[in-house]
Amino acid sequence: MYLMKISESTDLKCFIKFTESSAEDTPMWHGYLYAALMFICAQIQSLCLGQYFMRMFLVGLRMRTAIISAVYTKAMRISNSAKKKSTTGEIVNLMSVDAQRFMDITTYINMLWSAPLQIGLALYFLWELLGPSVLAGLAVMIIVIPINGVIAKKTKDLQLKQMKNKDHRVKLMNEILNGIKLFSSYCRFLKLYAWEQSFEEQVLQVRGKEIKVLKQMAYLTAGTSFIWTCTPFLVSLATFATYVSISDEHVLDAKTAFVSLSLFNLLRFPIAMLPMLISSLVQASVSLKRMNKFMNVDELDPNSVIHDTQESRPIVVENGTFAWGHDEDDSKPVLKGINLSVNDGSLVAVVGNVGAGKSSLCSAILGEMEKQSGRVNVKGKIAYVSQQAWIQNATLENNILFNQSKDNSKYEMCIKSCALRADLEMLPAGDQTEIGEKGINLSGGQKQRISLARAVYSDADIYLLDDPLSAVDSHVGNTSLNT
Repeated sequence: MYLMKISESTDLKCFIKFTESSAEDTPMWHGYLYAALMFICAQIQSLCLGQYFMRMFLVGLRMRTAIISAVYTKAMRISNSAKKKSTTGEIVNLMSVDAQRFMDITTYINMLWSAPLQIGLALYFLWELLGPSVLAGLAVMIIVIPINGVIAKKTKDLQLKQMKNKDHRVKLMNEILNGIKLFSSYCRFLKLYAWEQSFEEQVLQVRGKEIKVLKQMAYLTAGTSFIWTCTPFLVSLATFATYVSISDEHVLDAKTAFVSLSLFNLLRFPIAMLPMLISSLVQASVSLKRMNKFMNVDELDPNSVIHDTQESRPIVVENGTFAWGHDEDDSKPVLKGINLSVNDGSLVAVVGNVGAGKSSLCSAILGEMEKQSGRVNVKGKIAYVSQQAWIQNATLENNILFNQSKDNSKYEMCIKSCALRADLEMLPAGDQTEIGEKGINLSGGQKQRISLARAVYSDADIYLLDDPLSAVDSHVGNTSLNT
């Protein structure tokens, strides 16, 4: 691509030489040939640039997708102690803002080696044309580089501060939206306690910090762009002024001036891309550090629960001691000396006071706690229904089927067993009713019954029910249990 630009400059030199010569010295077809070659070079250059940017955009998009997938997979595996350090806002920003940084830099990453090459070739041809006068323009470029280095370092510091403020704001907004949309004890806390003004002030305070940092970054970006925009003009001015002043024999004729300007124009693209590349590199380095920190946090041990199919009983816990994490605060055992054996086809109820460890026992069987000692073996497919129902933003039917094929007889059995028939009759479109985000248009009991029906339809070998009927009306709970 850059060779096309050099060829175009060479053609321009020949074309100017042709216009200065007489018709007897140079045939007319030479002029047509030079004009055609300049046109062909421009078309090939446009074609190559279009193909390059299209392919690099695709590479960047695939990289962004891979990063989002890796962050999401890591978020599903991090330990409980690591969840305290990685907020929801940070994880959301990693999958949106930081992943986008890597996509942006991919497009111009080849400028790291091509920009110096383009500048070097342009200076080489300018040296042949203008001689040592080019050193004056080179000196201007060298002077500008340290200035941009200082600006880049300051931009990096501001970017770190900006991402921390953004994490805080996203976390705060997530809490506010949950307080507005979710029902807890059948009331909306923000409205009930009139906390709108207080939370608004908190959001505006964080947003004010973000705007302050954004203004500083905008000033630095504008300064960098101004410097690099003026650089080609300053380089041309310094070079021509030096060329004319060092000798009376140096005259800026048409050939020298236009060809030199053409070569100086070749410097415009790499010089214009350098500030963008420096800015993208700074932002990507900040995102890389954040990504590296998150990807290196502790994960749950996949071997804490074994799946030995030779075991005769579906659930076996022998001398189990479990804690919530490795940290000093979380390493204290929550469950000690647990011995549990569940036979096939049996119904086991674990009863205890609030905080006795019933939910922790379910988490230990699922492998979501740190096993300090003992053995846990689970055989077969598990269906888990938690105290807080998880509802998809989909139809009620899809929430129950959960991407499985529909079996009408089994589906009707699940509806009857989980006492959902009356709810389907009340909903405007029955089981085709679109459920809002986090079940916003369902009551607490309805969400729990749908979550229970999803587990029943999965036809699992083991069902772990963590008191799912606590939010259900008493008569519905009795109906479901009797069924």
